Amino acid sequence: MKGVRRQTAGRIAFLASLVFFLVLSNYIGEWYVYHQMGFDSNFRFENGAHVKSDTLDLYTDYMARQKGCKIAVIGDSVVQGAGVPEGEQTITAHLEEELRGSYLPEARVFNCGFPGGRPADLYMAVKSLHEAGAVQFFMINISYPFFSDEMAKDPLLYFKVWFYQLTDEQKKELNIPAEMPPDQPVKTDSAEAAGGSAVETLLQKKISEYWSVYRFRQELNRFLFGGRPAAKGREYYDLAFKGIMPEAEEPAEQEQEPFSEKDKPENKYNVWTSFPWSEEDKAHLKKVFDVTGKDNVDFKYYRELCRYLEENEIPAVIFLSPVNHALLQRYQLLDYDAYEKNTGIIAQAALQRDIAFFNYQDAIPQELFHDSLHMLDGGNAAMAELLSRDLRPYLQGVHAR
Repeated sequence: MKGVRRQTAGRIAFLASLVFFLVLSNYIGEWYVYHQMGFDSNFRFENGAHVKSDTLDLYTDYMARQKGCKIAVIGDSVVQGAGVPEGEQTITAHLEEELRGSYLPEARVFNCGFPGGRPADLYMAVKSLHEAGAVQFFMINISYPFFSDEMAKDPLLYFKVWFYQLTDEQKKELNIPAEMPPDQPVKTDSAEAAGGSAVETLLQKKISEYWSVYRFRQELNRFLFGGRPAAKGREYYDLAFKGIMPEAEEPAEQEQEPFSEKDKPENKYNVWTSFPWSEEDKAHLKKVFDVTGKDNVDFKYYRELCRYLEENEIPAVIFLSPVNHALLQRYQLLDYDAYEKNTGIIAQAALQRDIAFFNYQDAIPQELFHDSLHMLDGGNAAMAELLSRDLRPYLQGVHAR
């Protein structure tokens, strides 16, 4: 009888230890990966090269697992914070601080700024985050130059991120390859794709659902060992016992000389009046601010974004970025008759879908800009204060649900 009780106690202790191990490893695995990716410290995509599908997937997973009133701010480099050196100086960081210090102490504001992103990129980002159930509220930042024919030449900048979510018709319309370029990995991690069976695929999926260490195994291997342990172990063995050096990685491409004065290291985060504006810079600005009012693919996907928000009853607002009118007027870079008409068209596309629309085109003083659109730290802080004020009735409604 004692032996039976001892065996029962041993089994209970084993199961309790196993559960404790799984819970603890889940917590540590998630924290370590998310911390290494920087998601817990005012994360932002540093530049276009860093916006990859696997990083976005991890960031989406991180958002979905957080608590509080979760808000995603989706936009281009204005949201990302191209005019400031630190993540805590972005609109999203300032907005989270504003909300937490006033009427929404549990606010979590996530930076989903895609540098250079177009309306189609924003539409795909909203769709992905909504389908994942990652956040409760969306703020979509629209920049006036989105709708110029110059910007519409490349209507989907991050097509490698969204490739497997696009239909053949969308690929054709957005002028992207019908097949993923050969240097890009297939977006799957299944045993079936690697030659395994459907049973293995299902087993992997189930294990990943409940054990984060397995789900994040590739990231953990990269952070802890620099790659797959078997491959790294083989490299060590070959070097230690055979004298074979591992193959050297190809050197990264050297950065090109900055195109304009504003992007040079000494000017990158300074006010726009502190450096000269070249004829090339002014010609570029004139092109991207030349919105004709004609329907192009960028207008179409902006309207598609508004339709998607309405039809799926997604709590959201759209806000139009501040513009540095002093710069544009000094060099006569904007047709103001067309500008007034077009901003009305942009606003109407949201309002007719019953989506709140905030126009901040004239809201920020010229001395708080780095260039025509990107703001310095003070401009981002002022923008966050305005957003916090105007969002109050919408966010309190979401919180009350």
